[in-house]
Formats: sequence, structure tokens, C-alpha cells
Amino acid sequence: MNINQKLALYYASRWSALCKALDSNELYSYEYNPLLLNTDNSDDFESADIKVMLFGQDMSAGDWYMYDRVNLLDEKGKLSPKIKTFNNKTGACNVDGKRQTRGMGGGMNLFIDRLNDKFKDKKVRYVWNDIVKIGRNVEGNQKKVILEDIENQYFDVVKDEINIIQPQVIVFFTGPTIFWESRLQKKLGISKDKYNAIPNWNNIRQVALLDFDNEQFPSVQYAFRTYHPCARASKKARYDAIIENIKL
Repeated sequence: MNINQKLALYYASRWSALCKALDSNELYSYEYNPLLLNTDNSDDFESADIKVMLFGQDMSAGDWYMYDRVNLLDEKGKLSPKIKTFNNKTGACNVDGKRQTRGMGGGMNLFIDRLNDKFKDKKVRYVWNDIVKIGRNVEGNQKKVILEDIENQYFDVVKDEINIIQPQVIVFFTGPTIFWESRLQKKLGISKDKYNAIPNWNNIRQVALLDFDNEQFPSVQYAFRTYHPCARASKKARYDAIIENIKL
């Protein structure tokens, strides 16, 4: 069974209860759909020398999540997510396939380009994820509390997604705020004592090397947390500091 099949079966096992919970709270709009992971080519992805999972915060761009969750099941009852806003080789793209150069996607793509430059002799593939799978952390979103409750009860999937994808490297572009670090602790058990400075960058707020539970996540060799790509701070130096510490 390939990665896409594993992900689809995993999501399908939770889909009915999730949709029922969303519908019972009249959360019908596509913007309440969860982010589902899917690779462009499972054979190509699984044969990569290095797999990298890049985490954003939440669904800040609604068109990335525009699908009909009611009709997402195929004729065999399996989920068939076809959300094409991230290319596993080149990174974030628009719904028309054009590579992004600005915002969250552009920042991730800058990191991808610089990591690829270091590992030119290796096949590197990427997958994009969010630490919050349902809803948006935007001012005025009156559904945040109920969406968080629904996610925690019916779609607490991040740990299992990591173990299905099996990345060697994870980068959280979630920033150092209390809100987002509390999400990392709730979702993955990353408490305050698990943030460490890296040798060439002593500001933990800007760049932190995370202690990841090797028993719980055996594939993960490196995990970092840094600023969100939309932050005003310069990206290149931070990204290079992270990449310098990746020895694979």
C-alpha cells in the first residue's frame, strides 16, 4: 500500500464522524474543510533520499481548501483528495499550478530552493501541512472554539500523518508566539524545555532545534521551529542557519 492509499484510508476512517460534527454545527462552507495530505506521485515521493514536512499555522488561504467534502468519497468508499496547491518537488503553487513567490508559499519555496542547493546530489521531496487542520486563526472568526473542539475530538491526525509520510526533516513555520507554541505542545507534546539553540544561531525565538520523541516519531532526525514566512524578519539567514545543521 502506497502513501496516498494509506492517507486516504486513514482519513476515510474519520470522515463520517467529522462531517457529521461539522454539519451538526452548520459548518457547511469549504473554509471549514480540513487540510488533507496527498502526494503528486507516491512512487516518486517514497523513493526520495530526503523527505521534508513543512508546517504552516492554519488555513490562511481559502482556495487551497476548496473541495466538496460531501462528494470526496470515491465509488469504493475511499477518500480521493485532489488538492493541487503544493508540488512535492517544487513547493507551493497557486490553483493554476504557478509557483508562488510571495506570502506563506513564497517563503516556503525560498527554503526549498536553498535546501535543494545544499543537497544537489540527493532527491529531496516536500509535503506541506498545517498544525491546525480545520479553520483559520483570524480576528473575528467566531467559530474558532467549536472548530478546535471538533478537530481535537474527530480529526487529531498530525501525529499519524507524520508517521505515514515518514519525513527525516520537519520545519515548523509557526513562529514563537504563545498561541502557536501551545498548539505544538497540544498536538505533538513539544513543551518549552524541548526548544534548543542551534550552534550558529543563539536566538531561540528566531530559530529553535526541537527535541522530538524518537520512539513516537522514528523517522524524524531534525525538527526546527522558526518565524512564519510572512514575518518581516529576514528569511535567508535563518533558513541557511537551519540548513547548515541538517546532516543527511
